[in-house]
Amino acid sequence: MISVTTKQLVRKYRKIIIAVGLFLVFDFIVMGTNIYSSFKISESAVSINLSGRQRMLSQRTTKALLLLQDDVRRGDDEDVIRTQKELKLVVGLFDSTLKGFSDGAIVTGGDGHPVELVKVNTDVSRRIVQEAYVIWTPYIKKLQPLIREGQFSQAQLDAAAAYARANNLELLRLMNDLTTDLEKSANDRAFWLRIVQFAGLLLALVNFGYTVVVSIRDLVTSDQEVAKARKETDEILATVREGLFLLNPQYRIGSQYSESLSEVLQREVHPDMEFLPVLKNMVPEKVYGAASDYIELLFGERVKEALVASLNPLNEVPVTTADPNGNSKTRYLNFHFNRVTTEERISHLLVTVQDMTEQVLLAQQLEQAKGQARVEVDVLLRLLNTDPEALRNLMDSANRALEQINTRLRSEDDSQSGRRLTVNFIMRTLHGVKGEAAALGVEMLETYAHVCEKELVAMRDSEEITGENLVRITVLLEGFYERLSSLTDIVSRLTSFSGRNADAEEEDRVRIFTGALSTLAERIAGDQHKKISFSADVDDLRKLPLRVVHELQAIAIQLVRNALTHGIESSEERHTLGKEETGALHISCKEIGDYRFEFMLRDDGRGISPARLRETLVNSGHLKREEANAMSDTEIARKLFEPGVSTASDADRDAGHGVGLDVVHAKIRAMHGQLLVKSRTNLFTEFHLQFEL
Repeated sequence: MISVTTKQLVRKYRKIIIAVGLFLVFDFIVMGTNIYSSFKISESAVSINLSGRQRMLSQRTTKALLLLQDDVRRGDDEDVIRTQKELKLVVGLFDSTLKGFSDGAIVTGGDGHPVELVKVNTDVSRRIVQEAYVIWTPYIKKLQPLIREGQFSQAQLDAAAAYARANNLELLRLMNDLTTDLEKSANDRAFWLRIVQFAGLLLALVNFGYTVVVSIRDLVTSDQEVAKARKETDEILATVREGLFLLNPQYRIGSQYSESLSEVLQREVHPDMEFLPVLKNMVPEKVYGAASDYIELLFGERVKEALVASLNPLNEVPVTTADPNGNSKTRYLNFHFNRVTTEERISHLLVTVQDMTEQVLLAQQLEQAKGQARVEVDVLLRLLNTDPEALRNLMDSANRALEQINTRLRSEDDSQSGRRLTVNFIMRTLHGVKGEAAALGVEMLETYAHVCEKELVAMRDSEEITGENLVRITVLLEGFYERLSSLTDIVSRLTSFSGRNADAEEEDRVRIFTGALSTLAERIAGDQHKKISFSADVDDLRKLPLRVVHELQAIAIQLVRNALTHGIESSEERHTLGKEETGALHISCKEIGDYRFEFMLRDDGRGISPARLRETLVNSGHLKREEANAMSDTEIARKLFEPGVSTASDADRDAGHGVGLDVVHAKIRAMHGQLLVKSRTNLFTEFHLQFEL
């Protein structure tokens, strides 16, 4: 049963529908004629081609007969056999093609492949074929003894040759006439095809003109109706400041809506406009899904409006819009829905849209101010328990690191290899700052360094490092400077409060050194759910310059991280291996000669397993299976110090990015030191760093 709406649409657009129907009819007629004519033209092309070949074959037959006479006269048996084959071939082609012209048949085409040859269909062509048969029938009888295998008589050959001389020109003329008639027939078909195409095009143009006229007239009528509806809307809703419109069950905006709706939505609005696509382009995907479900509930007859009012997901919802310059900005809108009932049925939803951006931003600013105050208080409380000298060292180290990064970013090497080296350098530098901040418990810097590190890992692992990546790095560094500035201000206030200043006597570096590493080890062990016993014998640090102590601390931070995340096992695993549940981590620094020192870190963890490391390198794509199998255990172990290599299954703030041991390698190289690694699987790992002053 056709609905009333469909009947109205058909009645309204019946002229356009008829015009479109006529256009389709004309199109199908022309298309069918073209397809039919193309087949016929293709058949004509085959016929013309083969009729032309008939002329050539008639001449080749005569030529072969004359050659055969000459071969027989010379007594050359090989030439006789060869000429017989040629004669048999051309006679067979001519005879089969002539039969095809007479009755239609599959014959051999000009390219040697079978083609369908239709019989001639004009009186002239049929007469020509009949006349050709009058000549060809006795001709082929005389040729039969010559093309069969075996001997033939000289009389038979002479009779055939004499017949060929007498009738060759007539047969050639008939084949020429056949070709001419076939070409004329093909031209006639092409002429009528052009007539049909022209007529179809003319009718289509007339129909198109009619359609345009009808469409323009209907559009004018529709524009008048829209103008009338808009005038009514302007008179009724001119004073409404909020966006106000009716939404029908098909989720379309009604003809009545407030003037301010377009301004509130910052999108053009027109009657019968689909609302959901507009909403989808404005709000987040999850909010859109919930909103569409909510609107569907409101149109449900069995759902009480008061019960679902609290479920509205479009209260102070963030929306993305563009300003006149094309820049996107976020605003906050509040959509409120009320049912409109007609004859006890829900006919529409009355939707009110309010711009709540100023109120929401004000609330956010107040909350941000409260949050900043809480952060500063939290940082102050943490830093009260941190040595001020160690904090100043951290800030100095961080500032130096950022300056080094800025210098590297100004490098003139803009090649892909240069950019990749720059990213690896920045990762090592920030990883060092992250480690020092973690050792002092300064989460403000540690957390942000970890965020930067994750973005840098994505750049490092990408196929191409673009200029946009380098711009993003400068943005990340700006965030680092802001946090470092905030930290400097907090430390300055803390120093002023505690009565200490930057010129105070240098603190006991041994206590600062071991305290920072012990704090870091306990924090990582807690995060990893492991037990750790930390010990240190580093009194000889007092014999070293402060600069060297800072470098050793940066190296020790990475080695402690490495030991806690990769070396020391969990309590359950250690118990299974027959070890104490608490892992042991020991650090020492000894003077081993004149101006020669050895720094050592040892853990009693799982050790370095070349087999396990080799498998990890292959699975992660750093090495091919053949390359890994060809390398010695020592060469495999050295891979741990290359950028991007990690044995951690998951990345977190302490491991998994393949940067820690790369930092160690770079710093040892800068100190001109030597590193010796000792390890036994499931027993221990020792890092020995020897260097000179």
